[in-house]
Amino acid sequence: MDYKEYIALVNAKIGILDVIGHYVKLHRQGRNYVGLCPFHHEKTPSFTVSPDKGMFYCFGCKASGDMLTFVRRVHNVSLPEAVEVVAKEFNVELPPWHLSTAASRERQELLLTIKTAAAAFAAALADPAASECQQYVGNRNIPSDAVETFGLGYCPRDIRSIVTFCSERGVTEDNLIRAGIIQRHTGGLHTPFSHRLMFPIWDAIGNVIAFGGRAIDATMPKYINSPETPLFAKRRTLYALPLAEPSIRKTTIAIVVEGYMDAISLHASGFGNTVASLGTAFTDEQATLLRRSASRVLLNFDSDEAGQRAARQALSIADRTGLDVAIVRLSGAKDPDELVHEPDGKNQYQKALDDATRIGDFLIDTVSAGKDLSSLAGRRTFVQEMMESVDSLQDSLLRTQLLTKVAQRVGLRETEVAALYRKGVARSDVVAPADPWKIPRKNLRHPGLPASGSLESIRSLIELELMAALVQNLDKAGELVACMEDSLVRDETCREILAVLRRDAAGGVPSISSLVAQLGSEAAALVSQWSLEPSKGDCRDAGETIVHKLDYRGAEETIERLRSLSSQEEQQGTMPHAEGVKHD
Repeated sequence: MDYKEYIALVNAKIGILDVIGHYVKLHRQGRNYVGLCPFHHEKTPSFTVSPDKGMFYCFGCKASGDMLTFVRRVHNVSLPEAVEVVAKEFNVELPPWHLSTAASRERQELLLTIKTAAAAFAAALADPAASECQQYVGNRNIPSDAVETFGLGYCPRDIRSIVTFCSERGVTEDNLIRAGIIQRHTGGLHTPFSHRLMFPIWDAIGNVIAFGGRAIDATMPKYINSPETPLFAKRRTLYALPLAEPSIRKTTIAIVVEGYMDAISLHASGFGNTVASLGTAFTDEQATLLRRSASRVLLNFDSDEAGQRAARQALSIADRTGLDVAIVRLSGAKDPDELVHEPDGKNQYQKALDDATRIGDFLIDTVSAGKDLSSLAGRRTFVQEMMESVDSLQDSLLRTQLLTKVAQRVGLRETEVAALYRKGVARSDVVAPADPWKIPRKNLRHPGLPASGSLESIRSLIELELMAALVQNLDKAGELVACMEDSLVRDETCREILAVLRRDAAGGVPSISSLVAQLGSEAAALVSQWSLEPSKGDCRDAGETIVHKLDYRGAEETIERLRSLSSQEEQQGTMPHAEGVKHD
């Protein structure tokens, strides 16, 4: 079963609408479906899905492809991982080529190693020898069902029992070393997780990919994470995401906390839409993961300086992703884990969520702190600092809202603050020339002369027109491609499309999904776009017109072949003559 056959099998079982509709709210528009693009921030839907062609295309960011391409992009995973996602979430069998590459086999071996180690740590926590760790779990009020749900474990001081457990299940010492679980030093095997409570870390589809270890005594550092591997990168991972995603999708709200214990305690208290950022930084990659299911993110970081600094960084993330980000402030407790274990703590935490401060208001509060806004100097400093943040924003609505709030805080009219902002922008745009008497040569060009390369650009547009006609008439494209010489096309993207078309047409009628799977991102985006546009007519007629325009050495011979093909079909009664008939 090759890639094309596997896509056909998945389409027959579930269809592209079922898969993409799992992540994007789609509305019917004629034969296609549209929705807000999950790959860039937009307010008006430009993301289009064609169930007939099994393709998606965004007219805003040019993202395009088939079902597996979408899964790869939305989860930020490789093709084998995308196949796993589809197999897990939609109960579709894995194809035989799933493990056909060395990289895929290596990945599966690493996953098996970490999964086996997680089972070994869980078994060790249940052993009487782990009494100290069991007592720590009890003191932290972690319920037994949470221990099981989150797969908590214990790494003993003597790592040999873990190595033996794994060895009996086919996982070698070398595997464990590559996974960062053990280290080989002079005198034997060691582990950085010695005598720690172990937290398995999952990827977005539920595979254990790493561990966090919490010291249960005074050992420092308090927390240790697995090293980064081909499976695990901290900035692209959110702790407990697979457990939280159903609740996030239902509520469209995600709570982001700092640590493992915060996430576990909140889940145990009924806040199932909680994830942890594995540190104080909330990254663009983590925001993108949440944007699949959430429209609002509530950041609840510790009240220390690092936590507040991370919260301030969230403004730029909100701007780039379009998420509605707010900051949760706790009073009377340093973190959620501490608060929810106090009397009436659950209700107090819910109130803190309800009172979350919008990221813009939080930034204004942070910048104005310690400044005397009753003085001219204090107001000037405040406005200047806020202008730096406002100027970096891409979202004009968010920028306008911030300017309004700044004006309210310092008691100025909105027009005055906006004028200050525009003046600052204008000043920054003016760049003084090194030599005011030396005028750049490009500025001396005669306005009537075409810019350099414009003739080639026109030719490229004509060649793109030809490729579009081929893509929109794939059932006849093979005949036209056979008539064309490679020298007809000069544009690199068009040559790439033509080469794949020629190769696919040799084995039958090409498919859009097969073309896209073999093309680079730019060419794939064009093919996807053309496939979703109305056909402009028969590709032979278009081909003849375009070949005339290109005027290359073999033009007359190519046109003669095209006319010959058309004549043959007319004699056989296969060419429609009705005006305006489209050929798909």
